[in-house]
Amino acid sequence: MTIKLVAFDMDGTFLNDQNTYNHQRYGALLPKLRQRGIRVVAASGSQYQRLQTQFGAFQDQMDFVSQNGAVVHSDGQLLRVTAMPASAVRTTLVAIARAFTASEVAEHLVVGVKSAYVDQLISDASWQQTYHYYDHLQRVPNLAGVTAARLNDQITSIGITFAEQVNFQRALTRLRPQLPAGVTSQTSGYQTELISAATVNKGAGIRELQNKYGIADDELMTFGDNENDLSMLTVTPHAYAMANAVEHVKARVPHQTTSNNAEGVLDVLSRLV
Repeated sequence: MTIKLVAFDMDGTFLNDQNTYNHQRYGALLPKLRQRGIRVVAASGSQYQRLQTQFGAFQDQMDFVSQNGAVVHSDGQLLRVTAMPASAVRTTLVAIARAFTASEVAEHLVVGVKSAYVDQLISDASWQQTYHYYDHLQRVPNLAGVTAARLNDQITSIGITFAEQVNFQRALTRLRPQLPAGVTSQTSGYQTELISAATVNKGAGIRELQNKYGIADDELMTFGDNENDLSMLTVTPHAYAMANAVEHVKARVPHQTTSNNAEGVLDVLSRLV
């Protein structure tokens, strides 16, 4: 087995439930992987800026696929952005406003390359919840009326997190038929759905890096726990579902490792080196 690129999801996969990881162990593994010519990629539904914060001194040794594949960074440089069409942004925001009441939505935001954006009327509790995943965050006067031009940014996704009392699957049956052509939504866990251009997924983001570095599918190793990870888990025979992964993900992935809280990703990488 020759592995040239390792990609892991963050929440529920690489990160434990305290939103952190074993820095000492990872710091010892990362140079060993790099010495063997193995590139390391964090692939997340959240923003690039958050990933930079989480990896700190390690970030210059990694590549990043953020916003479920809408934004790809390689060697510290922006490699690709896949923005949502302006008409799709407008239609989606209107559809969400019409379909759900304020009490059903715990968190609602628009995500760009420079920042994420929330309505200025957001509660303090919702602000803190959103900031947990998007540490570049701004309030705007009217979220439902934002455009890329008004934000001076490229809009790559729209996120909606439903309140705890909302049945998530029923909410999706109301949401997804309302979405315009050319966009899709992906479940990221924690009652959250991320909406983006239909071509966006983590697998497509990683494919950009594979093409740049000349890496075949059977030279790729991936880790994940939820629906939005399937696009990168189903392209390689060296894919691992976490012990805490949702069952339909486990059913489609050839290997399993221990849970995110038991450092399942680091265990496999330790054996790899």
